[in-house]
Amino acid sequence: MTRYVVEFRTNPGEGDKAMGLFRQMKEYFQSNHQKTLEVYYQAFGAPGTFQAVMDFDSLAQLETLAAAIRRDPAYQRMSDEARQAFTADSFTTSVYYRV
Repeated sequence: MTRYVVEFRTNPGEGDKAMGLFRQMKEYFQSNHQKTLEVYYQAFGAPGTFQAVMDFDSLAQLETLAAAIRRDPAYQRMSDEARQAFTADSFTTSVYYRV
């Protein structure tokens, strides 16, 4: 199993926008790719921090989805919105393998 994790931090005052955007993304991945996107809000620590998590059977499956969404205008629109809601320096991406 491969777990893909992206961490984001909102710009001040953009928390509600981020919540709405994550709802859209969850629906998008479920309906267009049959994938579950889990989103977490950090209770303690840096304010406005979210984690988006998606599990894959293999790294190849992750790469296939990544290629598909890069070509999808609907995903690109959501991604453009995210760039406005989140601080540019807060995006961190991690890929984990189950041991």
